[in-house]
Amino acid sequence: MAFVAACASSGPPREDAGRARPEKVRASMTVLVEDSLRLLAGRGVIWITETPGAHAGLPSPAELREDARVRRMNVHFLAVISPDSALSEAAWRGVNGAVVDLNDGGFATRSSLDKLHGIVALAAQHKARIVVLDHPPSLGGESNDGPMWQPVKGSDVSIPVRYGLSVGEALRLFKSALPPDADLHVIPARGVRRDKFWGRESKLPWTSPVDEVKDTDDLLIAASLLPLEGTALSLGRGTSEPLIRIGAPWLDTKHVLDELADRPLSGVKFVAEHFAPHRPSDGKYDGMSIPAIRIEVVDRDRVQTGRLTLDLAWAIWKVHGDSLRLGGAAGTPGLGSALLLVSRGADPDSLVDASLPALVAFQKRARGVMLYR
Repeated sequence: MAFVAACASSGPPREDAGRARPEKVRASMTVLVEDSLRLLAGRGVIWITETPGAHAGLPSPAELREDARVRRMNVHFLAVISPDSALSEAAWRGVNGAVVDLNDGGFATRSSLDKLHGIVALAAQHKARIVVLDHPPSLGGESNDGPMWQPVKGSDVSIPVRYGLSVGEALRLFKSALPPDADLHVIPARGVRRDKFWGRESKLPWTSPVDEVKDTDDLLIAASLLPLEGTALSLGRGTSEPLIRIGAPWLDTKHVLDELADRPLSGVKFVAEHFAPHRPSDGKYDGMSIPAIRIEVVDRDRVQTGRLTLDLAWAIWKVHGDSLRLGGAAGTPGLGSALLLVSRGADPDSLVDASLPALVAFQKRARGVMLYR
């Protein structure tokens, strides 16, 4: 596995004629086209992405097909397909190259790591070169919070539910689970600092990994609430501000907030309110004005998404019991098993605290795979 232009922005500014100049910020797609097209020269290539159109100021794969530099390198873009389509054998017939451009959120409910592992395995099986365009996570490159989970089937490597790694860094972490003969190349972005891995603060083109949420503070809350989507709670879909609040006709906001007042939740505040979903995509409580709790970020550096999820679930379960239908969240990536334990009476903070030794071990391993400083 190779890392083109690895350790992007990991050192001090380059010296040029006696002056230190910071490296220009460039997205990995730009680095591919400007510096690394030789990796795909003469190949028939599929482009694997969830966003096939132009986005965040970057060209679409269809537009790149007409780029003179692409033509000069004799790169043939055969098709643009989704990650799910790329997991079928048929997608790789007649293909000897692939570009993977996935918007991994850096948190469990928007993680693409298992799909990416499957795509790399299929590419190796078909002897196709695979080029991964690296993207920093959206919710901080220095923030991790548990509990831990194992995102890649067949691998015993555990990571936190918010893992703060780019796609390329995660691939390095899971290197032992990848086919040893994979012709895999990761292209990092350039000129970006790790402490700026907060959405647009990186100065890279940024698209939220959650379509309904465009702000990183709200994305922190969405990362905490999405694991509860399988329960009887509305997450505010069908309102002007989805995924930053929860509600249900039976929700006793006063008693739930009283329970939460005793929990060690930092970085957020809770506000009682009502909302009325209109034609919500989840079909929950259409047209009803329902009691709700809104969650607001007051200090993003102190928010622990996993703890927030579990404490919310615990407080509502304690007040309302089976009305929550917490078992519906048992299959949620990352937190499903912990939510199931909460539904059986487990203390949520004990579940998070029990993962601290594994979290510390992860942080030590993560330092060894970082491409950005």
